Amino acid sequence: MSSSSSYNPQSTSSSKILLFDPNNFPMWKTKAMVVLETMDYDMLDIYTLGPHKQTPKHDYTAEDKRLIHLDIKARAAIGNALPYDIYHLVTNCESAKDMMETLTVAFEGTNEVRRTNINNLNKKYEHFFAQKNETLTETFNMFNCLVNDMRRLSINKHRSELVLKFLDSLGEKWEHHANVLKNSEKLNTMDLQSLFRSSYD
Repeated sequence: MSSSSSYNPQSTSSSKILLFDPNNFPMWKTKAMVVLETMDYDMLDIYTLGPHKQTPKHDYTAEDKRLIHLDIKARAAIGNALPYDIYHLVTNCESAKDMMETLTVAFEGTNEVRRTNINNLNKKYEHFFAQKNETLTETFNMFNCLVNDMRRLSINKHRSELVLKFLDSLGEKWEHHANVLKNSEKLNTMDLQSLFRSSYD
């Protein structure tokens, strides 16, 4: 973790985790991580690595106190976003890391469930193709949602691979346009968003 002299943006009025959404936990968790980072640059280390290992209280340095306080702030931010019927799941958790891991198991599943979800997303990606009579916008939105779901489970594809996969998924109507882009020098610098915009140029 960085020292107290590092860049640590102050909390703002917008630094509040949205109310817990049990029906879309991965998205809620992603947004919660962003909010924690806006509260303090080291907050994600607190979440990822666990609470600061405490030395005897009389030996605390200023940095020890700061890092311990970060875990308290993270626990409060997460707890305040939970309704009472969900909060009882984490009342005995001693750190923000424990709270998030408990919620993840409850609403995202165990490691075995996670592996199953990863396999299912990889299959959806491999077999993704535009549907008949689907507009380009509809195909792009479906593909972008799939990519975002994959990223939430740490399935990361290189930008160029995503661009080629999307072009290959398009129907006959866009075949000529896709082939032109595949042979264009611009392809190496494109991401999905710029590719989509170029399709209407």
